[in-house]
Amino acid sequence: MTDLETRAEHVVSAIAGARPGTRHQHLSDLHHVVSEFGLRGNGIPQHLRQLQEELTNEAIEAQFDNLPV
Repeated sequence: MTDLETRAEHVVSAIAGARPGTRHQHLSDLHHVVSEFGLRGNGIPQHLRQLQEELTNEAIEAQFDNLPV
């Protein structure tokens, strides 16, 4: 397992252990790992792409949670 794969596993574990509604706070860390996979010319694992999309959606939703209706 490479250092990058180890970092990816660490970030995924942190996201999995996060409280609901706070997972998107790890989006920056995940984005860095995904970017590094791309920069190294490695294919980006599908589960990381999917997780990044999910967290992006959660981050967008979180922006609107406290808006008055």
